Amino acid sequence: MQRTYVYTLGVVAEQVEKIESAIKNMEQAMRHVSPATVDVIRRNKNQLEALLERIMHADVSSTPGLQALMEGNKQCLQDCFSADYTNRLSTIRRTRR
Repeated sequence: MQRTYVYTLGVVAEQVEKIESAIKNMEQAMRHVSPATVDVIRRNKNQLEALLERIMHADVSSTPGLQALMEGNKQCLQDCFSADYTNRLSTIRRTRR
């Protein structure tokens, strides 16, 4: 029997950030500890990476309202995620006159 969990996207994103931060901290710690400790940290890191992979491949569903909201703000989202190679600082334009 498969369980269904309901979380807001913000909670999921927050947990993903915590897991990524923990993995990064473990990688840094592995440079400064004994070989036996490295093995323990490596096992824990592998478990966190597997958990992160499971979260990233989980089915994410949303209400139809989210899809409409994203469509309505499509240009804004594209601007936010597009790469800027002009070496200029990004600016936020006024939305009202």
